[in-house]
Amino acid sequence: MAFMIMKYFKIKVWLFLLAMCFARTSKVAAQTPAIDTLNKKISLYLPDDNKKAVLLYTLSTQYIYSNPKKSLQLIDRILSFNPKVVDKNVISSAYRLKGITLYYLSDFPKALSSLQKAYQMDKQSDNKPGLPGDLASIGMIYMAYSNFPEALNYYQQAARLLEHLPKMESDATAVYANIGLIYSEMKDYDKALEHVQKSYAIFKRLNNTNGQANMLGNMAVIYSKQQNFRKALQYGQRAVALSDSIDDKIGSAREHGNLSEHYSKVGENDLALASGLKAIELNKVLSNTKSISYNMNNVAEIYFKKNNLTKATSYGLSSLQIAKKLNILEVQRDASETLSRIYEKRKMPDSSLSYYRQYSTLKDSIINDQKTKEFTRLGIQYDFDKKESTYKQQQLLFNEKLKQQQLQLALNNAEIQKGIQLRDLQAIQLQNEKLQTQEKEKKLIISTNKEKLQAGKLKVLSQEQQLNKLRMNQFWLYGILSIVVVISVSIYLLNLYRIRQLRYKNTLQLQQSEQQSRELTYQHQLSESELKAIRAQMNPHFIFNVLNSIESYIMENDKKTASRLVQKFASLSRLILENSIKSLVTADKEWKALILYTELQALRYNNTFQHEFIQPEDLQLSNLLLPPMLIQPLIENAIYHGLIPSENSDKQLKIRLEKENNRLKITVEDNGIGLTKSSKANRMQGVKEKSIGIESIHERVEMINLQYKTKVAGFSVAENKDHQGTIAVITLPLLFVAEEVPETVEA
Repeated sequence: MAFMIMKYFKIKVWLFLLAMCFARTSKVAAQTPAIDTLNKKISLYLPDDNKKAVLLYTLSTQYIYSNPKKSLQLIDRILSFNPKVVDKNVISSAYRLKGITLYYLSDFPKALSSLQKAYQMDKQSDNKPGLPGDLASIGMIYMAYSNFPEALNYYQQAARLLEHLPKMESDATAVYANIGLIYSEMKDYDKALEHVQKSYAIFKRLNNTNGQANMLGNMAVIYSKQQNFRKALQYGQRAVALSDSIDDKIGSAREHGNLSEHYSKVGENDLALASGLKAIELNKVLSNTKSISYNMNNVAEIYFKKNNLTKATSYGLSSLQIAKKLNILEVQRDASETLSRIYEKRKMPDSSLSYYRQYSTLKDSIINDQKTKEFTRLGIQYDFDKKESTYKQQQLLFNEKLKQQQLQLALNNAEIQKGIQLRDLQAIQLQNEKLQTQEKEKKLIISTNKEKLQAGKLKVLSQEQQLNKLRMNQFWLYGILSIVVVISVSIYLLNLYRIRQLRYKNTLQLQQSEQQSRELTYQHQLSESELKAIRAQMNPHFIFNVLNSIESYIMENDKKTASRLVQKFASLSRLILENSIKSLVTADKEWKALILYTELQALRYNNTFQHEFIQPEDLQLSNLLLPPMLIQPLIENAIYHGLIPSENSDKQLKIRLEKENNRLKITVEDNGIGLTKSSKANRMQGVKEKSIGIESIHERVEMINLQYKTKVAGFSVAENKDHQGTIAVITLPLLFVAEEVPETVEA
């Protein structure tokens, strides 16, 4: 089924290309202006004369791709003109174009009749450019009837006529492509592919987009027949793109139908369905019922594969109905077989059996017809090889004659070149004689000038003696002046050097003074930053709230909890006081202080949030150094401004310590209300948006970068991606206990 569909489509591809090439190369066709321009010109001509007919013909060629029915209406207007006032070549071209248009509307008998009329008229008027188009177009009708011997006969007649017509390379290429189609029908796919590829190369060189699209589609079908479906898809997609680019609706419909088959072969059912439905849509616009029947059967097959049996049945029945109306046995056979399988799957055995019987009957009939065609094909093979050999011999003879003409032309050019060289030689000799005369005149002038020069030399010699005396006097004067200048410059440079030395000493002293001032300022800033951190960590509110919590546990007689709370608070206070007198402390002490602080806050808020401290097992905290009281403000902000205001039932606080690319990374993450809501809440309550603790962290990070002359230290705060909670990150340089630590700056 798939083979037959693609086969008939490709006959249309090659033959349409050939016919349109001859339609454009007719004497009637000129340069093709825009459709609007043509309509305006046509409206200016009231009488039905020859010029109006030519304009109508040109306009009809514009519509043949997109609207064949409109093209046919315009052609019939030309044929309705009085034959006495219209050129016979215009009438024959109109009949030729009408035959091509009727072919695309699947009306083959009327198409053949119109083309035969065009051939008879062109033969009577000896219209040499029109005759190959007539013969080739008649050949395409016989191809549609699968009468390959007759089609081959007409193609070869057209090819022989084209050999003697200059500037018709595109048309000859179309004939060459159709010969490739004959090879394809004889299943010699390698030769068929060779012919089509050569035709594609010529069309590409001639910048013929329609020809290129057709040849790409032909290559796709040949590869499909060779079971190379991936290449068939590749070339089919290129053919569709080119046809769409020039608004060739006929080509687009044809290539979408073929592309649907290629997609179906590789199991791409969705893409196959889209291409098949597109082909049906375009062919309905073009009223090409024959192609619609093929497309519908394809779509029915695809819906069957997708298990959409309702639509598969609908498209299968429509395809069978059209095929019966047009008497296309192959489509009737394939549609009957498809419907039999559909009804079998729908568990309707009577309908399935009925359509299977139709399929078997049609299959036997077509097989008998194919056997007859096979015998005919063997005869075609012999006849074609014989004619092809004769054609090649004629081509070789033509090439030899052309070479002889080229050699004779080269010989004539050589004779002409020889005469030109002789003329040039005579001109050179004449020029040489003129140069010799000029040379003698120059020698006479030189002799006269020599005598004048001798007299002048004597006069100059006397003047030079006087000048020598003056030069000697000037030499002594310039020598004395030079000595004076050298002494003056030396004195100036010496003074300049001494001045620069003094300036350098003053500048150096000034820089040393400024450096000392900056160091004092830095120490002051660092001390202030550390004091701010201490005040932020041990603020009175926190101490007061913790003591209130202890009091409440004592009042409630929960002595164990109160005792544990006192111990934790005492441990935290001791750690803070110990760490506050140092610029750097070991990471295990700082980590312990953070854990105690967080546990106290959790107890204070009745464990309304969960907390987790994460550190790598292979990281020895006792060997690392951290600035004290740097991370605590982030935990405080996460609890106060993120978790406590949140209505989330599962409040989480995570503090993570990790080593990353030779630096230490501390992350404080919560799933509270986030930065945006927290900022709004603070503004509504009159709380300052910018925390003192956050400012202190920024200052201390900048001080660390200055102190260790690095840019590793950094600090950032941002909302999580889902706007639920906040994540704060501090990065610090890796400092080990063995490293030298700058001296602590006392507060």
